[in-house]
Amino acid sequence: MRDLTQHPEKWLERSRNAYVAHALVDYHDLFESVESSPLTTDQRKACIIDEDNNLILAGAGTGKTSTVIGRVAFLVNSGQAKPEEILLLAYGSKAAEELRERLESKLGIKGITAETFHRLGKCIVHKSEPDPAATSPMATDKALKAHFVNTVFEAKQRESEYRELLLSYFEQWLYPVRNPFDFNTLGEYYRFLQDNEIRTLKGEAVKGFGECDIANFLFKNGIEYKYEAVYNTAIRIQARGAYCPDFYLPDYGIYIEHFGTDRNGDTAPYIDRDQYHTDMEWKREVHKLGATKLIETFHYEKQEGVLLDALKKRLVNAGVRLDPLPPEAVLETLREFGAITRFAEILTDMLGLFRAANLNDQELKDLIARSADPAQISAALDLLTPIVEAYVKALDDEKKMDFDDMINKAYKYVLDDSFKSPWKFIIVDEFQDIAKSRADLVRALRESQEDVSVFCVGDDWQSIFRFTGSDISFTADFEKIFGATKASELKKTFRFNSMIGAVASRFVMQNDRQITKDIQSHIIVDTPTVSLVRASLGEDSAKAETIERTVERISQTAKPGSSVYFLARFKFDLPNLAVLASRYPNLSFKNDSIHSSKGKEADYVIILGLAKGKYGLPSEIVTHPLIEALQPPAEPYPHAEERRLFYVALTRAKHRVYLLCDMT
Repeated sequence: MRDLTQHPEKWLERSRNAYVAHALVDYHDLFESVESSPLTTDQRKACIIDEDNNLILAGAGTGKTSTVIGRVAFLVNSGQAKPEEILLLAYGSKAAEELRERLESKLGIKGITAETFHRLGKCIVHKSEPDPAATSPMATDKALKAHFVNTVFEAKQRESEYRELLLSYFEQWLYPVRNPFDFNTLGEYYRFLQDNEIRTLKGEAVKGFGECDIANFLFKNGIEYKYEAVYNTAIRIQARGAYCPDFYLPDYGIYIEHFGTDRNGDTAPYIDRDQYHTDMEWKREVHKLGATKLIETFHYEKQEGVLLDALKKRLVNAGVRLDPLPPEAVLETLREFGAITRFAEILTDMLGLFRAANLNDQELKDLIARSADPAQISAALDLLTPIVEAYVKALDDEKKMDFDDMINKAYKYVLDDSFKSPWKFIIVDEFQDIAKSRADLVRALRESQEDVSVFCVGDDWQSIFRFTGSDISFTADFEKIFGATKASELKKTFRFNSMIGAVASRFVMQNDRQITKDIQSHIIVDTPTVSLVRASLGEDSAKAETIERTVERISQTAKPGSSVYFLARFKFDLPNLAVLASRYPNLSFKNDSIHSSKGKEADYVIILGLAKGKYGLPSEIVTHPLIEALQPPAEPYPHAEERRLFYVALTRAKHRVYLLCDMT
C-alpha cells in the first residue's frame, strides 16, 4: 500500500508487467496455436496489454494480421469480451472478410463485427434513420459524378455573378505556380514549365510564369503581341546574335521585358547575377540607341501580386489602348484551351476531398489560413460551394447517400446518441492510412460509453495514401490526439532478410519525423542483397534488354517456381509479362504499381522508373494547389511520402531487390 500511495506510477507499471507475465503463461497454448506459426513474444504482449488507447507499430512483414487475430482470440478466451462487443475495422472489404472468416473457421469465434469504415458507417446510419437512404450510383461511378459536376458547372457559368468569379479566378491562377527562385537549376525550372504545360491562352509555350501572365493580360485586353520576336531595327547587334525581347506590340512599336530580379536585384540561384544585370543594361542600351519604347516588369511584382496592375498602368501611360474582350469570348477561349474542362476535373476532386474532410467552420478557416495561397483557396471555394450544395440536394432529393455520408452521418449519430454503440473493444487495422473523418468516428465511438479500449495497428513508415486523405499525423501524434497511450512495437520481420532491412530502414529514417523502430530480420545474411543496375533506359529496346538481363541473373540462381515482382511508380513503366513467362518458365511473374503492392510480397523484386522528372521516383508531378490545400498538411521533409513509397517497394522482397536506374 505504501508503494501505491507514494509511487502510484511505479506501482501501476509493476502491476501491468505482472499481469502481462501471468497472461503469457496462462495463454501460452492459445498463442502457440492461434495462427499457423506461434506468435512472437512482441505479438503476444501486444495482444495482452490493454490500455484505453493502444498503438501497435507493426513494421513490414512483422505479422500485424496475426496480431489482430491473436488480440481477438485473447479477449474472447480470457472472458474480457463477448464477440459482439468487439469491432474490427479494416480498409478493404476483402481484408475485413478474410479476418472474419479466419476468426470463424479456425477459432470458432462468431459474432464479431468486422467491417470496412464505409460498411460500418452505413450500418450505423441504417440503425439511426427510420427511412435510411440507399447508396447513390455516384458513390461508385466516378464518371457519373464527374458528369454531374460538369453539368452544374456549365449551368453556373450562365449566371453573370458566377461567371465573373470564374474569370477573376482564371486571371490570377490559370496554371500551377512556383517561385522560380525555389528551383536549384535552370533545367529543373524549365522541366517544371514543360511538365505542367505552362502555356498562354494562345497556346504558346513560355519561359516563365510572369511572361504567361503578361501574354494573357494582353490577349484578354485585345492588344496584339508577338512573343520573343526578333528585334528588327537599323541598330546592328554585335557579338550577341539575335535579340528577342519577351513581347513586341506591333500596333504601337512597344517592347516589354520581364526581368527575373527581386527587390534587391538578386536573381534565381542558378542565374549569374552580375551577367544578368549586364544583359539588362545591354537591352536598355539597345532600345535607347534604336529609339524604341521599352516597358519593364519584374519578378518581384509577380510575387507581390501587383504585376498586372503595374503593367496596365505602364501600358496606358505609353498610349496603349485597352479593349477588353467580352466575358463570353474569354470563356470560349478558355474552353478551346482546355482550361474549363481541366478545372471541372479539379472541382470534382475537390468535391470528394471537401466532403470527406467533414470540416467545421473553424477547421475550414484554419485550412484556408495555412494554405500556400489563401486568396486562391477562398476564390476556389466560392466556385465550389454552389456545386457542393447542388450535389447534396441531388442526393437528398433522390434519398441517396454516398460514401462520405456513410462516415459523416454515422459520426453525427454517434455524437448525438442516436446510435448506441455496443462495442467495448475497437480494433483498427492499417491505422497509418486513416483519414480525419474516420479518426473522428473512432474517437466518437470510444467516447460514447465508458471503458472502451482502442487498439490501432499500423506503420507510419508505410503511410503512402495522403492523396486520398490519409493523414500520417494520426499515427505520429497518436497520444496527442487520442490521449494517454501504450505504444508497442512488433520488431521481428519474417519477410525480408537483414541486408534489405538495413537499406530500407536507413533510407526511410532520413526523415526524422518517422517513428524510430528497430526492425530485426528473422533471416540474417552477410552479403548485400540490394543491387543497383545502372543502364541507359531511354529507349524501349534498351529497357527491355536490361530487364531481360536482370531476369536472366535471377533465373540462374533462383529455385524453380520463385516469384519475380516488377514494381514501378507508374504502371506504364511495367514490362510485358507474357514474353518473360514464355522465356523463363521456371519463374513466376507479376506486375504492380508500388501503391498497389502494399501487403504483398515476392522472392525477388525489380523496381523500375528510377529516374528524375515528372514520371520518375520520386515523382515531380506537382499537386494542384487546390487539391493540395484540401489534403492533410504536407510534411516539411522533401519527398517524405515518396520516400516511404520507395521503402514499401524495397520491403516486398524476400531475397533480393534490383534497382533499375536510368543513367541517361
